[in-house]
Amino acid sequence: MVQKITNKLTNVPETMLITLWAKVAENKRPDALLNDEKAADIIEKIDYDFSKFEKATFSQVGCCVRAMLIDDEIRLFLKENPDAVIIQLGAGLDARYDRLHRPEVTHWYDLDLPEAIELRRALLPETERNTYIAASLFDDGWIAQVKQHDKPVLIVIEGVLMYFSSEEVRAFFDKLCQRFEKVTVLFDMLAYALVGRSKQHDSLRKMEGEVQFKWSLLDVKQMETWNSRLCVGKEYYMSRYYKGRCPLLFRVLYKIPYFFRRFNQRVIRLEIGQ
Repeated sequence: MVQKITNKLTNVPETMLITLWAKVAENKRPDALLNDEKAADIIEKIDYDFSKFEKATFSQVGCCVRAMLIDDEIRLFLKENPDAVIIQLGAGLDARYDRLHRPEVTHWYDLDLPEAIELRRALLPETERNTYIAASLFDDGWIAQVKQHDKPVLIVIEGVLMYFSSEEVRAFFDKLCQRFEKVTVLFDMLAYALVGRSKQHDSLRKMEGEVQFKWSLLDVKQMETWNSRLCVGKEYYMSRYYKGRCPLLFRVLYKIPYFFRRFNQRVIRLEIGQ
């Protein structure tokens, strides 16, 4: 029997285990939105009660739709920029580099806090082309590291920004505008109605720590007023991609424009300096 790794993650870092569980559950479906064999390997090595998420069906499909849309956007970016440098901020245990069949990019970085990277290294070893950075996304060091390659850069931020204040998020994008001449950012936007309501979330409420939803925007175009170099390139409303998998009540309510805008999670492609 393989000895499992005891989970030491709490609060926001622990949320990476929700997305891991969601992808493993998706693997078992004949109509899977994505397949993640690495996630199935990883989950077997962690000592954690994943069964508490079993009834969080909305979160489960939402995590997979979000990952699918971001994967598709990365593929499109790499078609135009095969020599790109990609960095995932708040990567957690996401095996996207493997899920996309280890694209031959210039380099792929995965960044997260030290405790998360420690677990990641134990479960998902680095490769020559895919290496990890133990740091906060608010640190400056990673920016210099990706810029040194002098190649097109794609920044991926999935399941992260919702946990920071509007002031922190705005300061983060201001820094990107200051430091990058040109960069593409993919990120997800929390459903606007969920700000301040993490305890009503079907999976977060199963966790013991204090995790708060702090940031979203009703109109993502508002970000363009933050800095003249910010431009929203694409906005995906996720309810359009559930393929009938969200609860019937929500399918009905999403037909109402007021509900559609406020209760929809989104995936955004943002261009800086285009």
